[in-house]
Amino acid sequence: MMMMTTMIAAGLLGQASGGGYSIDRDRLKMANNRLRNHIHRGNLAGAVTLVFLDGKVVSHESFGWSDLESKTLMKRDTIFQVMSMTKPVTAAAVMICVERGLLSLDDPVERYLPQFEGIQVKGEDGELRAPSSRMTIRHLVSHTSGLASDDPGGISDEDKSKLTLGEYAKLLGTEPLRSDPGTVIRYSGVGFSTAAAIIEVVTGRKFDEFVGAEIFVPLGMKETFFFLPERLRPRLAQVYTKDKGALTPFGHDRYRVGAKFANGAGGLYSTAADMGRFMEAFAGGNRKSALSPRGLDVMTRLQTGNLLSDGNDGRGYGVGWSVVRGSLGQGTLRSVGSFGHTGAFGTEFWHDRETGISLVFLAQTFFISEDARRQYATMVNASLMKE
Repeated sequence: MMMMTTMIAAGLLGQASGGGYSIDRDRLKMANNRLRNHIHRGNLAGAVTLVFLDGKVVSHESFGWSDLESKTLMKRDTIFQVMSMTKPVTAAAVMICVERGLLSLDDPVERYLPQFEGIQVKGEDGELRAPSSRMTIRHLVSHTSGLASDDPGGISDEDKSKLTLGEYAKLLGTEPLRSDPGTVIRYSGVGFSTAAAIIEVVTGRKFDEFVGAEIFVPLGMKETFFFLPERLRPRLAQVYTKDKGALTPFGHDRYRVGAKFANGAGGLYSTAADMGRFMEAFAGGNRKSALSPRGLDVMTRLQTGNLLSDGNDGRGYGVGWSVVRGSLGQGTLRSVGSFGHTGAFGTEFWHDRETGISLVFLAQTFFISEDARRQYATMVNASLMKE
């Protein structure tokens, strides 16, 4: 454990803001035991957790199974599909382009993707009309673009896997908006796919190649990929759902095999250690990041003001990050200004500015492990002691 902790900490530079807190180890053990109980009850197959305090690793644990059928134990280096935890990575790539003068957050999307010129809004009455303002890149990465949340109507996962990113973006430009840009928070994965397409236009490089060279390499994220190498597939955790009360393999990885483009909305495979490296770059100003400290800070600050969200759950958005602006109503004990992101398969990472604590929680259970994740996060926060 000591060796693993040292290795992870060596990949990070700087400490999280906040300070003045310590961890009650007995309470942290209680959180771990509660998670084991969820696994025993069949609420999830397994999980990996990673806890930082002021930039230092205080816990890195694995629980349960990565594959129930083969009885493969979960390990700390198990690889997960982190799903929407990909979005802050895509947003970071956008900010790198901003800092290099390749684009501005307030540039109109149509400047780089002409197919979005003339895009219309579908009103509540079903009628199409011109939007009240042009969609910008800032709208894309803060869920205020008005774009739909899902893929264009009629396209299957199989059809999508055959497209290039540019071809997929052309389809997105043909879909009417659900609301005027900048008027409401409407969670939209395709907004991040659109942002990824813009990155390809302004850099002249494939999105996944740009992210790999400019984000993963500097941060030491050696086991994070949009396209998982075959040699690493044995370490990939199985995804589960529930059928008649029992965990059943979901098989959601199938459509990703052979895909032509990297999904900037939810396409990453990664480990807890690597996602921790990314998280801590924002929590502590990692000098290995390609972004400046100011760029890192801007991304984690609220960009959506008092706009209402479709979930109305006390969150707004920074650039790619979900930001707490009030009570989440979920007992997580996070301070206002905390930032992070979840993923559809039971994954999450977040950082609390006030206390300096960060958590990476990775499971692979399709929309049925939220209670386990929230309870664990709450109990980890409850283990903090003011010094």
